[in-house]
Amino acid sequence: MTSQTVNNSQPLTGLANQLHDGDVQALADSINRFFQGVAADLSPLDDNSTSPSPEVIPDEFIISLKDIECRLSQINIHKAPGPDRLPNWLLRDFSSCFAGPVGAIYSGSVRERFVPSWWKEANVMPVPKVQSPKAIKSDLHPISLTATLGKVLESFVRSWILDQVGNNLVNWQYAGLRQCSTTHALVDMLHHWHAAIDKSQSVHSVFIDFAKAFNHIDHNILVDKLVALSLPDVIMRWICAFL
Repeated sequence: MTSQTVNNSQPLTGLANQLHDGDVQALADSINRFFQGVAADLSPLDDNSTSPSPEVIPDEFIISLKDIECRLSQINIHKAPGPDRLPNWLLRDFSSCFAGPVGAIYSGSVRERFVPSWWKEANVMPVPKVQSPKAIKSDLHPISLTATLGKVLESFVRSWILDQVGNNLVNWQYAGLRQCSTTHALVDMLHHWHAAIDKSQSVHSVFIDFAKAFNHIDHNILVDKLVALSLPDVIMRWICAFL
């Protein structure tokens, strides 16, 4: 992105003009500094909680070429690729050709506890929360576009995690689960409210909004919680490598 005066038809025009006299490069630098600074106060991950990499991966953590081809064939080609710039249509249309080499990369990643740097980088898009944003801190939301191949492997790891900890989830857990959404949470909440009212009981509600909750997760606390859930070392090693 080069320094220039922003055209009035472009997004974030008002914000660039208001904060940096239309200088888009200066606005981009300010946005970068803010997004990077959200977790600046957190300590780096202390990766001493996992054992050395095993020579043999348990069968349940070996991804078959059939499963890889299936996941690649279901890629949404309308979504933007990540920093690796591999087109999603290419991965989907030639899923049978890519399944073999991708499978070798995935197996090596899990076995060697290594995550390619391309899969940990992202093109971050600042999306306005309001029609005419006035401030970077309160009016912009970061959307991270990561590599599709990385996300496919993440989906396998996610399935392994749910298989291990699924029984520990409460019945009112809706976030992060397939076929669950905020709609389910709202319906469940309203059900409890109406049930209480029908019994002539009172309803007290407290809503808490944690600032930058997802981007401000302490990785050390996260790893400690996963270890407490007795996740297999294979999963823990890969997660630590990813973080």
